[in-house]
Amino acid sequence: MKIDMILVFAVVTGFVAIPYIAFILFGSGATKKVASRLKAEAARQGINLEQKEAWNGREIALDTQKNKLLFGQLLDEKVLLQQVDLNTVSGVNLIENVVTKKIDGKLQHTLEGVGLELVSKTSQTSSIINFYDSELDAAQNYEVKRAKKWKELIEAQLAPARRTAVAA
Repeated sequence: MKIDMILVFAVVTGFVAIPYIAFILFGSGATKKVASRLKAEAARQGINLEQKEAWNGREIALDTQKNKLLFGQLLDEKVLLQQVDLNTVSGVNLIENVVTKKIDGKLQHTLEGVGLELVSKTSQTSSIINFYDSELDAAQNYEVKRAKKWKELIEAQLAPARRTAVAA
């Protein structure tokens, strides 16, 4: 009787554990693809990724010495990279796209997108780093908090440049 219970326990545990482990192993491929591509680009350009963060098929990294920002995102199985020279950036704006809908007589606020707009010193165009898009991602993972953190990091990088410009 005891052997039967152990066998049933092992089978049930196997049915639960094996798919869970497979999901973790095969699901992390997108994150690894973005991370390896970002590392390769950083090595190619001699950028030291001092501060970095990865989430939902995205990764952002900052080189505080060379004042460079790298952002990688997986879209349709392709890794898109953005490199921003922070010496050409005058400011950072947090963009939150919140849509208000009336559902069952109650107003519901839905976060549709979060991004950082990097305003250029020289041109009319600005770069946008997409932290969250509801059409691409089903779940939110503290993207607003993450975007605010990176806004502060980038502004801290821009602060010495502002001080020297004012002093001169």
